[in-house]
Amino acid sequence: MTVYVGSPADVDPPLIDPVAPDTATTGIPSSGIEVLGRSHTGHEFVARVLSEMPDVAVVDVRLDDVDAHAVCRRLHEWAPAVRLVAVGPLDDERLFGALVNGASSAVLLDEPPELAGSVVIGTARGESRILPRMAFRLLHDIDAWARRSADPLYPPPQLTATEREVLGRLGDGDDPATIATLHHVTAHLVNIHTGYAVAKLHRYVLGADRAPTGG
Repeated sequence: MTVYVGSPADVDPPLIDPVAPDTATTGIPSSGIEVLGRSHTGHEFVARVLSEMPDVAVVDVRLDDVDAHAVCRRLHEWAPAVRLVAVGPLDDERLFGALVNGASSAVLLDEPPELAGSVVIGTARGESRILPRMAFRLLHDIDAWARRSADPLYPPPQLTATEREVLGRLGDGDDPATIATLHHVTAHLVNIHTGYAVAKLHRYVLGADRAPTGG
């Protein structure tokens, strides 16, 4: 699995260190993992991700030359096979914006490196890890879209009962392991269902934005 990182130059230590990709410094097991490098600007980050095509691209929403939303949107459109993990402060609105615009998972800056590594690995496996407030807002927004008059070509996303329950419990503050225990399944499966919901968000928001308008 390969990873590429975009973060401001003054972030020290970086969330994932491309110099020493091992468990002690990055939280990511070294077996099968290759951290390809790190860019300090959004323009360079997008260019390098498109060139390297890693399995996962980790983007710090504080990159200051290009809006993080635009970075995620471009990579989601131009490199859909690359999974995106957004990193930022707890109260930074750009984290949710990154999720809406193509990121699959989110990590807070002050979370332990081992958790960040676990999220990156899970994201490469098709999982999504989102914060409680993201889950609450995502569920709220999907319900709001359903109440509006929809474009028949781009109907609002329809969540399954399982996806709705997972988002609801995450929004209430339950972690994936707790939800998994309630249903005698694995946390991996819970995160997969979160990923299904996030993918529906992307198809609706980004698909509609790319739709031809006619005229």
